[in-house]
Amino acid sequence: MNPLPMMHAATAHRRLGMLWPLRARNRTPDTLPDATRADPLYGPYYGVNPPQWLSSVDSVDVDSRERLLQQEREREEELRSIRALLNAGVLINRLPIELLAEIFMQLRDESWETPRWFNVLRVCRHWFYVAATAPRLWRRLVVKDSTNLLRTGLARSKHVPVDVEIAPRGMYTLFPDVLSIITPHAERLRLLKLGNITASHMAQLITFLNTSPMPALQYLQAHLPVATSEGIVLTEDHFPRLQKVLVSNLNVVAQQSLVSRLVTLDLGVHGAPSQQASMSIDALLNMIGSLESIEELSLSSLFIKGASTAYVPDPPKRVHLRHLRKIQLTLDAAIVRRVLDAVVIPYTAEVQVTALHEEPLAVPSISALLPADRGCLPILPELVTARVLSCGDGVTLLGYPTVRPPPSTGPSNLSLYAERADADWDHHMHAGGLAEPLEVLRGSPKLELLDVESVTTLIAGVDWPSVLSYFPRLREITIAECGEEVDIPPPELLFDALDPTKAPAAAEDAGTPDSGSKMPCPHLQRLRLVGCWKKTDALVANAIAFLQNRRAKLGLDADSGKPVLEELCVSVLADIDEDAHLQAKTQFEEALQPYVTRVVYEAA
Repeated sequence: MNPLPMMHAATAHRRLGMLWPLRARNRTPDTLPDATRADPLYGPYYGVNPPQWLSSVDSVDVDSRERLLQQEREREEELRSIRALLNAGVLINRLPIELLAEIFMQLRDESWETPRWFNVLRVCRHWFYVAATAPRLWRRLVVKDSTNLLRTGLARSKHVPVDVEIAPRGMYTLFPDVLSIITPHAERLRLLKLGNITASHMAQLITFLNTSPMPALQYLQAHLPVATSEGIVLTEDHFPRLQKVLVSNLNVVAQQSLVSRLVTLDLGVHGAPSQQASMSIDALLNMIGSLESIEELSLSSLFIKGASTAYVPDPPKRVHLRHLRKIQLTLDAAIVRRVLDAVVIPYTAEVQVTALHEEPLAVPSISALLPADRGCLPILPELVTARVLSCGDGVTLLGYPTVRPPPSTGPSNLSLYAERADADWDHHMHAGGLAEPLEVLRGSPKLELLDVESVTTLIAGVDWPSVLSYFPRLREITIAECGEEVDIPPPELLFDALDPTKAPAAAEDAGTPDSGSKMPCPHLQRLRLVGCWKKTDALVANAIAFLQNRRAKLGLDADSGKPVLEELCVSVLADIDEDAHLQAKTQFEEALQPYVTRVVYEAA
């Protein structure tokens, strides 16, 4: 008698692994077989209870084997059908297909940059069908290591507009394949992000963009490795819906009607400005003048011809960029000035300007990048908080229309940065490096918080009585010294500027008790002098005199207990003798306690 051959190893293991435990659960404990012994088992079933029609069969010939295999396939198909019916009854699978597809959409939106959402295709046949036949699920296609997803996604997205992005590691070897795959679907491209294109693929890209109409394209991003004199032509016929353009090292020529529709424009050059990717100043200004719908504008390191030539400002021709939310300019100071002179930037827009001074012996200057008529920046007279930094190779002016205690954090509404391109420039040689941006703030009479950080030389060179007279509403002043320990000014430099008896240039403020009198910063509540200020022998006496004079000018009764200032912080060079420093600290804080709510005396 021939032993029963194994019909299929996987089937046998599945039956032994699934059917035996099910039957074992129905037995009483004393009838359970001993799992460590094989004596109760015998062939050909070895413990498997056969159905009635197989109970008498103990061997199989060739013909019987074929019939049994056919029956096995039929039974497996029946089981799959039964499981499909059971799966259809699961609560989530009873949802309408459209609703289940929407759930998959939410999952995809949360993890579309990773392949995790593809796991829904592996759950069951129903989920596979819903996901594979929902075109909207395949509209975002990222090419990384292969083009498989791109090919599959373009097929499954059917007629739906698609977003195609080539990740950096896919640009080097897959770019030609990607172009050949997407070219037949160019009319469906809604977003095209091409990352950093290699030099060998530049000609292919330019040809593709200039010869392939893309009626659905709304977003175009392309970065070339080096500047090229060749460019792309954006016409209404090829790009009737284009709204966002972000390109670098590539000349762009666009019809005026298309430019007027753009909401995002980002033009830049990687590395040093190159004449290969250049335009005239008139062409640049004409393009900016056509940006009627622009919301975000960024111009970086462009080579502009004719920007340094003399010109006559013509304010009536300024274009009001009413929809602008953010503008970033990283250009030569002369170009920045011409651009700002041609526009009016909304008060609510975020302004970030970095101006490079390329001329020999030029020094960083905020004024040099602003036109004489500051009407281009309506936010200037509305600033409430300002930071001025002049510690390195440039000067920075940050402004906020709201109160933000220093150090101000987060994006500023106004950021002006003037930088000297020559690394050999010595900021110590230009004492106006701090006074000049403070002069720009003269047009901000609503300023309440002023934060200044600079080297000691520049701080000592500022005419503080005149500067503080610009800001009648100032409530907080923070001045921090950094970077050097030469020509260190004493705290009296600011005490005297705020002393009404020593500040003849102080501004009038009708809100003081003595209406019509001259009083520097009558609303001042906090004064912080941080860094390395020079300690003098008469520091305590001078501080008391300064506070007494302010109290008298403000009409405060000494017996009322109302302080002259809420906070006074002074940081001086530390004494070598620690005991001497602690004694000076105690003396200073105790002496000023009757005039100031919080007194801080620190050692730098």
